[in-house]
Amino acid sequence: MPPGGTPTPARTSATVAVLAVLAVLVALPLLRLAQVVWQDGDGDVLRVIGSDGLGTAARNTVVLASGVTLAAVPIGVAMALVLRRPDLPGRAFWRAAVLLPVVVPDFVLGYSWTQAYARAGFTDTLLGLSWAGLLGPLGVWLVLVVNAAPLVYLVVAVGLAARAEPDLERAARVSGAGSVTVLRTITLRLSLPAVSAAAVLVFVLTLGTFAIPQVLGAPAGFSTVTTRIYADLSIGGDPGSFLEAVTLALLLVLVAVACVAPTDAFLGPRLRASRPADAQGTPSSPERRAVRRAEAAGLAGYLFLTVALPLAALLLSSVTGALGVPPTPGNWTVDHFRQVLTPRTVEALGRSVGLAGIAATLLVGLGGLVAVVESRRAGRATASLITLTLVLPGSTLAVALLMTYGRWLSGTLTLILLAYLAKLWAFAHRPIAGALDRLPPDELRAARVSGAGALTAVRTVALRPLAPALLGAWLICFLTALHEVTMSSLLYGPGSETLAVVVLNSEELGRKGPTAALSVVLALLVVGPALVLWCVLDRLRTRRAGPPTVRAGGIAHVG
Repeated sequence: MPPGGTPTPARTSATVAVLAVLAVLVALPLLRLAQVVWQDGDGDVLRVIGSDGLGTAARNTVVLASGVTLAAVPIGVAMALVLRRPDLPGRAFWRAAVLLPVVVPDFVLGYSWTQAYARAGFTDTLLGLSWAGLLGPLGVWLVLVVNAAPLVYLVVAVGLAARAEPDLERAARVSGAGSVTVLRTITLRLSLPAVSAAAVLVFVLTLGTFAIPQVLGAPAGFSTVTTRIYADLSIGGDPGSFLEAVTLALLLVLVAVACVAPTDAFLGPRLRASRPADAQGTPSSPERRAVRRAEAAGLAGYLFLTVALPLAALLLSSVTGALGVPPTPGNWTVDHFRQVLTPRTVEALGRSVGLAGIAATLLVGLGGLVAVVESRRAGRATASLITLTLVLPGSTLAVALLMTYGRWLSGTLTLILLAYLAKLWAFAHRPIAGALDRLPPDELRAARVSGAGALTAVRTVALRPLAPALLGAWLICFLTALHEVTMSSLLYGPGSETLAVVVLNSEELGRKGPTAALSVVLALLVVGPALVLWCVLDRLRTRRAGPPTVRAGGIAHVG
């Protein structure tokens, strides 16, 4: 870029524009949230929190988030260490397969477990085996661990690529250190900032999770803060329930900010690195090949039980004629799909696709704007605020936006769109920011010196190398918005249901077969484009000349 970056007036205007949008989407709604709690609660927040059932929901939420973090972090770290080995059989396949729990909507993942392991599920029908505790706190915990482990893997894998020292590890092995000693004294110590960041991220995101506790916990009477907010807002016309929901939403904000802000400030500089990634491993030997095969087999078993079998059970449930009937080809039918593919469902699908497309397009523009201005101190602070919006609970943002703009936008797609923009901004910003770090500044300077205007230089020089990041950011935002259910379920009105809300409503009505069919449709809508994205980005990476540069900074810099 030209010396000093974009001219100061333009950069200042961009920073002001970003802060203005941030104020409209996040700051004003959260301030409105605090105002309502203070005024309507007469300043006695502790009294509201101490009402019947709230203490139990808050305790369940904290214990659940702690338990998920303690289990998901070791699993994710183990995945990152295993998949770091270049001699792992089928490494490219496993690197894609472990991300399935992230790609599949969390609501669909939770519901698929009920079709696989609950009473009258797949294993019960075929083998007479079912898990009575699936609908309850233990089931919620286990499925959330499966859902969170790939996120830990992503953060730790990027941290290892940025900070690991393969040469140092090989030197330690040559000097006589065992593999466990090398792992403990070198690899894990260097990856400790990434592991810590992943732990904080999982803890905060679990605090705000809604879909899986609603599907697996609510039927057993297990409540969390987010499911309590959903229940309170479902009771129309009750001022006490509304005040309780608002108070809980604000409480989640305070906890999220208290956890993430100091962690991002402390760990962010330790995670940032910009150097060629070295993926070399130790030379292969027959003994090591046996170990790698065992690691691949363990990974295959884990993914089969946690992802493949539940999704297969979901698919079979969607085509099996009746509950409890063996899912054999003679009992297969498409009646459930005929029942659910109604004009209402098609309209909801159209709304979901259109809303996700508009949100993704706007988010790429907003993300690029923040990436451009963050080279200055004010811009860096703005980028940190964008990161915080990612970990703000969706239910909190939904309640805050409803209170602030509901007078004009209640029950409309516009309000849902604002929620998507507020929540998913970081998903667009991080990939674009990482790509901007790798832009050759000399080429932009040469274009400007040769007489090209700023827009011409960006269009002819910068957009081509930025294309993979822009495409990736757009598709990530599109897919996430397409299956978002937490905010949509709180903000929709008549004629503004998204497909995810239709699926959730069907599940709450107990329609097993139709819900499975809707879940399959939703999963295919997300997994299909995600596989295309993976293939396209993988091909673009292989065509790129020179070793890749790794950038990993901040709590949620993995997009």
